[in-house]
Amino acid sequence: MPYIDRIKSGKKTFYYLGKTIRIDRNKWKKIRIKLGEKEPTREEIASKLKGMKLEEYKIYNEDYLDANKLEFIDDFKEVYKNHVKSIPKTILEKEESDFLIRFTYNSNAIEGNRLTLRDTYLIIKEKQIPSGASPKDYNEALNGREAFDLIKEYDKKLNIEFIAKLNYVLTKNTGVIYPGRVRFFPVKIEGTDFKPPEEKEVPKLLKKMIKFYYENKNKLHPFVLACLMHAQFVEIHPFEDGNGRTGRALMNWVLMKADYPKLFVPVKQRQKYYQAIDLHNEKDVKGYCEKMFEVVVEQFANP
Repeated sequence: MPYIDRIKSGKKTFYYLGKTIRIDRNKWKKIRIKLGEKEPTREEIASKLKGMKLEEYKIYNEDYLDANKLEFIDDFKEVYKNHVKSIPKTILEKEESDFLIRFTYNSNAIEGNRLTLRDTYLIIKEKQIPSGASPKDYNEALNGREAFDLIKEYDKKLNIEFIAKLNYVLTKNTGVIYPGRVRFFPVKIEGTDFKPPEEKEVPKLLKKMIKFYYENKNKLHPFVLACLMHAQFVEIHPFEDGNGRTGRALMNWVLMKADYPKLFVPVKQRQKYYQAIDLHNEKDVKGYCEKMFEVVVEQFANP
């Protein structure tokens, strides 16, 4: 928690806003922001807390994303929060429905689903079957809605069972043989030289990913953490199919748990999105996070 430091320099006393943060198991660092010679008011302290947060971001996130981009995301969060407070419940429900349709359409389209945005709307909102829609494409749209409801309602600890259920919901009735079952066989990702880990390593790597989440959820910026969880998940590739869709849903679960606005990866940015994943596969983690920011930045500008 932030605190006020009084430091004497000669005959003068200066006030600082301070915070001690843990940067390693046995290593701590103190952050200080100068407030002036007069004892600060509550309002003055509140106005400096944003600067304190930025300093904290620089320490924890400097290897992932520049602090000015994190500040931009936080500004978007505040604008969106004020927007939500200013609109009637009926309008908010319509905006939530619109996000669900866009998230489902874009996430499915990235994986080759042939439905249009309008088709997805007709299935999710109007409960109509568009002309020419295949059963697989139709069910993927329905599954997207159910998966979105699941991540909104799930408020327990992150665990393999929840991740498996999310994958099951996203892939059921689509021709997948083992929906929601952690793979016990090798897989190959088409269109890339990256080789996923052997099947015997998958449970251990999922547990490691979950441990990473809990070790970092109070340190890393929620956007950075969401991106890193997504990348780790798709590299593990723990299921027969639907790993990309599950990873993008998991990314939003991380954001929602931290009270950050939800995001979708636009299908028009698919090539840049794949480039981002390739960067993470090549161990360029900052390059990956920077590229993911580029992929979704339009949404930050248009709450």
